[in-house]
Amino acid sequence: MSALAGRVARSFARGMATYDGATLAQRRIAARLFAAYRRAAPGHRPARVLEAGHGSGHLTRHLLGLRPARLWLNDLAAPELPGVAAEYRPGDIAEVALPGAVDLAASASMIQWVADPARVVGRLCDTVAPGGWLALSGFAPGHFPELRALGSRAAAPSYLSGAQMAALLPAGWGVRGAGEWRIVLHFPGALEVLRHLRATGVNGCAGHIRSPGALRDFMARYEALHGGARGVALTYVASWLVAERHG
Repeated sequence: MSALAGRVARSFARGMATYDGATLAQRRIAARLFAAYRRAAPGHRPARVLEAGHGSGHLTRHLLGLRPARLWLNDLAAPELPGVAAEYRPGDIAEVALPGAVDLAASASMIQWVADPARVVGRLCDTVAPGGWLALSGFAPGHFPELRALGSRAAAPSYLSGAQMAALLPAGWGVRGAGEWRIVLHFPGALEVLRHLRATGVNGCAGHIRSPGALRDFMARYEALHGGARGVALTYVASWLVAERHG
């Protein structure tokens, strides 16, 4: 496991107890990604499905509705999902052994955490049989604009737009949809924003807040800049891609 993968695993392991309840945006992203795949491939009935980065199962629950004959689930830090019968492949997606000839490879809100997204996209594509599909989402370069406006250095290593993810596809693939989604969450105050980020395994302050005074200043500026009638905003900018492997 790489040093980056180790840090990501430790971060998400710390937040695992609160992750499922806190990941409101990730839940919506998983639902949108699955809907985008079904719109692009309404008649597709995948018998063999691989999900990378299953987390607490937001996308998995949709994939189970496809009733695949075989389902492989991979995650770096998350445990097996209670009550979900699958073939689990825990570990770093850049290194772990993956099945071959799947009909659908899918991953929601994971690709931004890997050091080499081109390698990971290539590995996922290699698992897909001709005529199969890839459904992928991550976070785009404009993610968390409120934090960036206040000087936060919080960032995953591989923010990619939908077009940038599409550019990583190997030869023999056709893009059937790609783009970005903006999901705005509202909280009573900046403290709740920071608690939300911590509960999802993300360090929103990214080390630049080093004293109680700096924290109070950060929260005051956040509320002044990003507060409104609905509360304090935090914007997720998700990128997505649906592609088909030519038969």
